[in-house]
Amino acid sequence: MNPKANEVATELRKLADCIEKLGDAETIRPFVYFGYAENRKECFIALAKVLPRPLVKNYEDGPYPDLKLEYKSDNLSLAAAIPRSEVCKIVEPARPAKYHCPSIFTTDEEAALGEF
Repeated sequence: MNPKANEVATELRKLADCIEKLGDAETIRPFVYFGYAENRKECFIALAKVLPRPLVKNYEDGPYPDLKLEYKSDNLSLAAAIPRSEVCKIVEPARPAKYHCPSIFTTDEEAALGEF
């Protein structure tokens, strides 16, 4: 079962209180990530509407194509991602590439290839 937004906020406030105790001690810029799975579009949209601004929106390709929203300040990096299939409409399904490869050999050279 997923936590409620106010429960996550409570835990983040606890973390903020702990970090604040360090005062002026140098630390690193933390990275906060919200990764949404399939069938979580409404949750993603609700978070996106309240995230700090400005946001950078990226459509990532690859084996896990995501829509990714990123917020960066000098003190914090934050990202929220969801599979593109949850928020985008496929207008042209992926197809295997088709190649036309003219021979780089003459007919005689092509015939001789099996003779090596």
